[in-house]
Amino acid sequence: MTTLLIVAVAFFTLEPAVSNAIEDQFTVTQVVTAEISFLTPSSDIVMSPQLAGITGGTSNGSTYVRVLTNNALGYSMTLTSSSSLGMIGNTQGGNIPAYTPATGIVPDFSFSVPVNRAEFGYTVEASTTPDLAQAFLDNGTTTCDTGSADTVDACWVNASTSARTIINRTTETAASGATTTIKFRVTINSNPSPAVPQDTYVATTTLTATTN
Repeated sequence: MTTLLIVAVAFFTLEPAVSNAIEDQFTVTQVVTAEISFLTPSSDIVMSPQLAGITGGTSNGSTYVRVLTNNALGYSMTLTSSSSLGMIGNTQGGNIPAYTPATGIVPDFSFSVPVNRAEFGYTVEASTTPDLAQAFLDNGTTTCDTGSADTVDACWVNASTSARTIINRTTETAASGATTTIKFRVTINSNPSPAVPQDTYVATTTLTATTN
């Protein structure tokens, strides 16, 4: 009788270790921050063709950038010029005046320079049309800052020392980036006033891209 009691006690004492289990759960967290970079930076522009200062003409030039960002809210990009006067002569102190849109700060659908005037302006185009700031979108026919079209060679404005938003993208880019093209134009009408002295004229432009 004593032997059986000892065996029974030993069985019930060992049983919990055989049949019970425990759990421990935990999470692993990694924060990924937003970044932005120029996959393709802009290049310097030499306007073409060269223009005569009295008989005049029109020249064009362009550059483009590709921006890459993983920011879920996209990015914005501004354009700023080193001078609000337009293109500045290197040696003679003259300038090719900045473009003057007909309605103030709203870009002109067509690049139109008054008789006997010379002006320098720019427009912007994007590989993804909705990325463009509203000012550079148009109605497809005659008017900018309205509609959703990105008509080629439309919506011209002056470069200024005040930063102007040219791109406002609301999503991250593809791995290949998003392309923005900036086109510049100079028109010198015959016998411009003020006169445009013989010189090399320069406008230094800065693009700044910032995550939203």
